[in-house]
Amino acid sequence: MKTLLQGDAFVVIDDAIMDQLVIQIKVKKRWRTIEPYMTGLRRDTLTSVVYGFCRDTVPSPVSPSRWQFFNLDDIDAIEVTNYSFQPHIDYRGKTDALLTVYRKLKPVWSYEESLQLCVAG
Repeated sequence: MKTLLQGDAFVVIDDAIMDQLVIQIKVKKRWRTIEPYMTGLRRDTLTSVVYGFCRDTVPSPVSPSRWQFFNLDDIDAIEVTNYSFQPHIDYRGKTDALLTVYRKLKPVWSYEESLQLCVAG
């Protein structure tokens, strides 16, 4: 992704995070539908990424989680949908994989609150 487009993508993704809107991104010639939760600088590669819940991925041994990182440099196109989302209960609002967080969605529950829900349930 070119620098100008990367900046545009940040604005689009930041708005989608703040408004809790699902986005579609084209990565390596494939469209992915994600709920964006965070943008930041990845610790191991020092690349700008979006972290989100991938709606169109089925967990497998190769990719056991629907929570995924996407490099902004790999995004060829981005579209904001009309679909909104509520934060997943397992979203904590932090990840050790990010060196710097640019934008993040506030979690619905704190870690302690979610533990209390599990114990009470």
